[in-house]
Amino acid sequence: MEDMEKRALLAVALSLLVLMLWWWLFPPPAPAPPVLPPEQLPPEQPAAPSQAVEAAPEVPAPPGEAVGDAEERTQTVETEHYRVTFTNRGARVLSWEIAEHRNGDGTPLQLVRPEAIGADFLPLGIDLDDVALASKINAALFVMERTSSPGAGGDELRFRWSDGRGLEAEKTLRFERSGELVEIACAVRDRGRRLPVRLVWGPGFDARPPGSGEKGYYYYSDQAVWLAGGTLTREKKIEEELVPRGAVRWAGLEDQYFAVLFVPRGSSAGVRVWPVARPGGPEAEPRQVPALAVGVPDEGAYLYAGPKHYRRLKALGFELQRVVWFSSIWLFDVMARALYYVLVWLHDRTVPNYGVAIILATVLLRIALFPFNQFSMVRMRRMQVQMQRLQPKIDAIKARYRKKKDAESRMQMNKELMDLYKKEGVNPMGGVSGCLPLLIQFPILIGFYDMLLAAVELKGAPFFGWIRDLTQADPYLVTPILMGVTMFVQQKMSMSKAGDPAQQRIMMLTPVIFTVMFLYLPSGLVLYWFVNNLLGIAQQWLVNRTTAKLEQAAQRA
Repeated sequence: MEDMEKRALLAVALSLLVLMLWWWLFPPPAPAPPVLPPEQLPPEQPAAPSQAVEAAPEVPAPPGEAVGDAEERTQTVETEHYRVTFTNRGARVLSWEIAEHRNGDGTPLQLVRPEAIGADFLPLGIDLDDVALASKINAALFVMERTSSPGAGGDELRFRWSDGRGLEAEKTLRFERSGELVEIACAVRDRGRRLPVRLVWGPGFDARPPGSGEKGYYYYSDQAVWLAGGTLTREKKIEEELVPRGAVRWAGLEDQYFAVLFVPRGSSAGVRVWPVARPGGPEAEPRQVPALAVGVPDEGAYLYAGPKHYRRLKALGFELQRVVWFSSIWLFDVMARALYYVLVWLHDRTVPNYGVAIILATVLLRIALFPFNQFSMVRMRRMQVQMQRLQPKIDAIKARYRKKKDAESRMQMNKELMDLYKKEGVNPMGGVSGCLPLLIQFPILIGFYDMLLAAVELKGAPFFGWIRDLTQADPYLVTPILMGVTMFVQQKMSMSKAGDPAQQRIMMLTPVIFTVMFLYLPSGLVLYWFVNNLLGIAQQWLVNRTTAKLEQAAQRA
């Protein structure tokens, strides 16, 4: 019996060994993949040309349970900086209100234009390479789940949807109650395969409410902007689709004072910018504006939507402060940034009124430039007096050659004029040296101008009385007219009494031209120019007293 058991065990062992060798030498064929209906077939992926061995195809995940809502719902999240309303249709944004800025009528400033809602082109919609798939997801009713953290935490909104046949979409947004960046995670899977997903904002971007009546040719809007490879690019007129090259630091849309910026985290993410006809009624201006979609990598992304506060954006990191456009010229840009810090320092440390801060900054700037201005104005005034003293002799020389038109006579006349200047000790180019200090301070003045145009701190900031917003024109045109009057007085004081009457009449047109130009410029700019003119009148009075004796001597001559 024992021998029989041993022989049986040996036979079983030999049988197993034969079967193992057979399976090893002649493996069975792989089972055929399951047959799927056409609508569930995954899109074809091109094989890499350098790949020697073909990768095994990804096994599709089995269909699961459908996830979605039966009706459209909304959810509102409020922080210290904004109030955002979401719809579960496509997990998109219906409203994004800025807490610290108001429109002229007192309503909250809105970053989502009404025409975008009417055209069903809502922010944070999903953009995929498969347009039909993206449209299906943006029209789906997601399930919304909200989690709130106590204390100084924040809120988390999670959106989920699935068609039950393998297509899934999920979007999560995290808000901090005191923070300005929103953390976003987004994923779209087609039968287990994760698709590259982008989030959209557009078409165009303009925080001014329709029909607001805000005037000013300086105001820009509907502009795409991105920082890639260390280079900042701005594009307003988009005629065809653009794909920025290089590692994208951030990308978004902007106008003069506000911006929406996506900051991809971790790995590089794709950006797509394309032209779209701006939606709106028949009264809307028909034009192409950019729409922008920024890729959300597996690590997620940050979103900033709000005012272009230079200091606050710099504190957030990611070089976001570069979206503040002071000037395209390096020298003016440097001056504008320096003057910006002066202005906000004066506002924070003296009187909390930006109109007063502009006045104080103008006074400090005028004091700093006083030696240059004084030298220039005195030098030019003395030149006027000297030329006035020699004018009769100059006219006599010109009269002798008035009827002579040949080149030799003209050369002789110029020689006699130069001999006269040399004899009298007058340098006819002396006025040019007097202009050099003015050229030195020119970048500072232009920088001040650029700074006032870019500082969003002036948006909605009142001065006094009827001036309720320093970025808007004076509604009653009082300050532009006062600016023109002071410019006229200063121009009149700088002229010599015995000067050329025709030339003086031409010069007196300058205040009129400037007054017309400044009628609808921001009242903060007009205030700066008006105060600068008042200080210029005071300095011109000092110059005239200094050169009064020279002018009296010239008149006696």
